[in-house]
This record gives sequence, structure tokens and C-alpha cells, in this order.
Amino acid sequence: MFDARKLLDQFMGAAEEMAGKENVDKVRDAVAKNPGLTKAAGVGLAAVLLGTRAGRRISGKALRLGALAAIGGVAYKAWQQWQQGKGGGAPQENRFRHDGEAAQERARAFLSAMIASAKADGNIDADEQKRIFGKLNELVDGAEAKAFLMDQMMAPLDFAKIVELAPTREQAVEIYAASVMAIVIDTPAERVYLDTLATHLGLEKELAETVEKAVDEERAAA
Repeated sequence: MFDARKLLDQFMGAAEEMAGKENVDKVRDAVAKNPGLTKAAGVGLAAVLLGTRAGRRISGKALRLGALAAIGGVAYKAWQQWQQGKGGGAPQENRFRHDGEAAQERARAFLSAMIASAKADGNIDADEQKRIFGKLNELVDGAEAKAFLMDQMMAPLDFAKIVELAPTREQAVEIYAASVMAIVIDTPAERVYLDTLATHLGLEKELAETVEKAVDEERAAA
């Protein structure tokens, strides 16, 4: 089984510390050779494979803490703020911390959610498939990791499958946070996607907005 936690770090652009400088240099080179990606997310695989622009602005924290911890931290912050706003107590922080196999499972879930979010504003056509496959071969080690990413990128949108990734309320907040972190919300399609996702996850409008605000705050601080 591939290391999903390591792949998530690489996907978000936190790979220099977690996956090795040599691999990050390959990603930087790939972006440098393709001017169309220079406005993308810096060194993250998301930038190279899908052109998402969000990673560069969140990757500072992801590099320091690891992508899994960065996502969990943003989700916890939003959940705590929302709970306090409703007059309730804060949840136990360990609900947003994952170790061992649980960490691998959540990393796979976050990757699936982030890829679905990054695809929200368009389809991957045959030419894009060819380009993505080529970049996967250059930048991702291991057949299982490559197959997982390609399957996720080629899969049709299925909100029911995303909801299955979040059996608890806290996990729904994490999935939404990961989805928001994968993109910059600047197209109607992305806005509609996130609104629809929040509805399917059972998140109140105020809670979803709190998550988005927490992501924005982390980007500003990165």
C-alpha cells in the first residue's frame, strides 16, 4: 500500500521536508518548463497535475506541520469557532488528529476530496489525460500511488462517495476544509460545487462559511 500521508504532503506542496528536496526540484522544474502553470500552486502536485492555484498560499503551514496536520488544524479551528458561536463547548482536539492507519485513511480521503474539488470548474479531456499521465510518471513513485491518483482524477463526480469519506460530523468538517484548501473560489462552478458539497455533508451554511474563513486566515498567515 502506498504512503497516502506522504502523497498528500506532495500534493499540497509540502514535499520538500516530507518527501525529499530532489523530488520537489522535479516539480519546480516541471512548473518552470510550462509557463501556463506559473500562476498555479507553486511546487505542489496539484499545481502540476490539475493547475489548481490554492496550494502555494497554504503550503507554508503544510510544510511546517505536514499536510494532514494542516488540514486537521484548520478544521478544528473552524469547528471550535462555530461551536463557541453557538454557545457550545469546544470538541476534544484529538478528534482532528490522526495517527497510524487512521492517518493513512484520512490522507486518502483528503486526497479524494481535494481532487474532486480541483476538477469542479472543468472536465479532464483526452489531451489532459495524456498530459497528466506523463506528469504522474515523472513525479510520483510507485504504481499504486499513480493508479490511485489517476483513478481519482478520471472518476466522475459523485457526491455520495465523498460523503462516505465523512462518517462523523468532525470528519465532514475536515473533508470540507480539504476541499476548500484545494482551490481558490473564483468561478461560479467552484462556488456551486462547494455549496452543493456542504449540503451533502450536512453542514449548515454558517459552519461552511466558518471553514472557508478559517482557510482564508491560514492563507493570509502563510
